Amino acid sequence: MLRTINNRPTLWELLLPAECQRLPAELEAVDRLLDDERLFAPYRHHFDPAFGRPSLPIETYLRMMWLKFRYQLGFETLCREVSDSLAWRRFCRIGLGERVPHPTTLMKLTSRCGPDTVAALNETMLAKAAEAKVVRLDRLRADTTVTVSS
Repeated sequence: MLRTINNRPTLWELLLPAECQRLPAELEAVDRLLDDERLFAPYRHHFDPAFGRPSLPIETYLRMMWLKFRYQLGFETLCREVSDSLAWRRFCRIGLGERVPHPTTLMKLTSRCGPDTVAALNETMLAKAAEAKVVRLDRLRADTTVTVSS
């Protein structure tokens, strides 16, 4: 069964001091980009919407995969670092009372969805970046450097 979003903050998170509730600037910017329902669309056909065991929330999965890519971590290291860091937990939307997903859960979800899902996700992110005018898609620049060997 597909779960797209995680539960909202618990009382424990609301009791944290304000400086612990803020994300670092980079994570805050990425958090705003990843907070879009359209990013869940490539994952919908991999899960039954009503039956089965509830999945890892897709928003948590996307955020953990971003951290994995950004910091070039393995699955085990990623899970260990997320469980140790309050900022990374908040970014991944994993509550203080919740367990961080096991590395094998992330591996299975990654292999289940496959490269086509990642390609669809990249297309969605590119469209979102074009809408926000972060990138321009109307021009193409090509470098035609030629080397001649003798």
